[in-house]
Amino acid sequence: MGKIWRLEDCDPDNPEERFLYALQFIPVGFGSDAGGRNRIVWPEAIARAISKHLAEVGCPPIDPDLATKTLRRPYRGEQTPFNGLGDWGPVGEAEPDPVVIQDPASMTVREREAVVERLRYQGYRINEPEPEQPTAQVVDALDEPPRFDPAAHSVTEVNAYLRDLDDDVERGRVLYAERNGQARNGILKRHKG
Repeated sequence: MGKIWRLEDCDPDNPEERFLYALQFIPVGFGSDAGGRNRIVWPEAIARAISKHLAEVGCPPIDPDLATKTLRRPYRGEQTPFNGLGDWGPVGEAEPDPVVIQDPASMTVREREAVVERLRYQGYRINEPEPEQPTAQVVDALDEPPRFDPAAHSVTEVNAYLRDLDDDVERGRVLYAERNGQARNGILKRHKG
């Protein structure tokens, strides 16, 4: 993605590195955006070519004692030259404190819900978690054998069970459980009455 060059990383004797420090986060602004966050971003190969050219035409190495600006790394986001929050500021001025993002695990349930709602408001598509699939379970431990629980089976499985069933009482019990439980039309419409 690219490296943010510090002055101490640049070899002043290497023409390709001599000016890499100064060739990043160059502010550009036109009209109402003057002083905005637009920055010239050079791919490293082009920045090296410009640095070499400047060295070859006689530009002296960078002298930190003569500098009036110093590089301020991006205070939030990825540490890359493509991050528009990197900037130049007056020498001696403190860099802004980095932004610390709160860990969602340390939030209360209401705080997490507020964050999710805010993200949805901003256009992120956040789906509700998938409901847990019911598993087959014994409804009444006193039954021999255990009763069939329609909520623990798919529509196809329930329909197959009811189709092969000869006991009208059991059929009524399963349909009652389905009607008062998930009430899936694929079962109730097929087994009316």
